[in-house]
Amino acid sequence: MRSVKIEDLSETIMNELSMYHKSIDNGIRKEIDNYTDEFVQDTKRDAPRGNRKKYYKYISKKNIVNKPHNYKNVWYVKDPEYRLTHLIKNGHATKNGGRTKANDFITKNYEKMENNLEKGIEEVIENGY
Repeated sequence: MRSVKIEDLSETIMNELSMYHKSIDNGIRKEIDNYTDEFVQDTKRDAPRGNRKKYYKYISKKNIVNKPHNYKNVWYVKDPEYRLTHLIKNGHATKNGGRTKANDFITKNYEKMENNLEKGIEEVIENGY
């Protein structure tokens, strides 16, 4: 245990809080990256393999904001296959007047990722890393 003079107490507390804050920030960034990667893998696994067998290969992620206290990743489907995402997720009309079956492979994986990410962030905050 380290002893601190009373006149240095304020500065010491501020330094400790700053270190704690950086630790939490780094831990949350790691959680976001891990669970975004997992979300990409899960959606690639569950993406349809019908007529568009290579659709899953276009699923990816990228970091769109990397600032202090603000870190965001985005899941997306690369060009030219991104146009199919809405049609696959919601179904669409066919040439002969029928409808295709919707395949909502995104939402189920997103809900899983969201729950796991929330638990991971809570753990980071509770444990201080």
